[in-house]
Amino acid sequence: MSETVGTVKEIWRYPISSIGGEGLNAASVGDDGIDGDRTHLLVDLDTGEVASPETTPRWRPALMLSARRSGDEVLVSSSTWKMKTIGPSLDVALSELMGFRCGVRPKGSSLENDGSTANFLQPRYDLASLHFLTTKSLTDLASLTPGSQIDRRRFRPNVVLETESYEEDWLGRSWAFGGVMGNITERTKRCGMTMVAQPGLPEEPEILRTIVRQRGRCFGVYASIAQAGRLSVGDEFVFS
Repeated sequence: MSETVGTVKEIWRYPISSIGGEGLNAASVGDDGIDGDRTHLLVDLDTGEVASPETTPRWRPALMLSARRSGDEVLVSSSTWKMKTIGPSLDVALSELMGFRCGVRPKGSSLENDGSTANFLQPRYDLASLHFLTTKSLTDLASLTPGSQIDRRRFRPNVVLETESYEEDWLGRSWAFGGVMGNITERTKRCGMTMVAQPGLPEEPEILRTIVRQRGRCFGVYASIAQAGRLSVGDEFVFS
């Protein structure tokens, strides 16, 4: 018998890893997750290094960018320019912002420089198809860090679930929402991304410290896909 434990409150897609994404009212979900999610990478065009703003200070300006999809195109915006498509113009703008040669390239592509090739660019983390976070966890974290701004953007979830349950209690469970089904696979281990500054959000070291102390450094859960389908805000989230 199925058990309804909440509803889908928000859906998020991040076309470029390490760059802010876009909220959606509905999305197609395939075996790899939300259609168009994390299909591209921000990379150093000289070395092929993939952006790591949570650990490497020179990549921190990337967190002030946002990306969205329009059909097959990925568009990138900053505080000074809007909706640049991937190509030479965006490479120039990103290089000026970052202070070194960088650009956006598709995941799995190769990068050629001065006769050398960094083959098959891949994200540094590719642990699961979907990332869930609950309103219960966000509310509790806010109560534990009253001086900090708790915002789901710090955690980059694909789906925010309105529920009174803790997602960490769901490990191994089979779930469904809309036409999508899957399994909860593991807790989400957190890094410095949770505390660094982002648009409208100041640097907040106490957030990560609290997650380490209170949640064993984990916040949210990863999920695999067993059946692809369509997901919409307001869909019931159920365990089977």
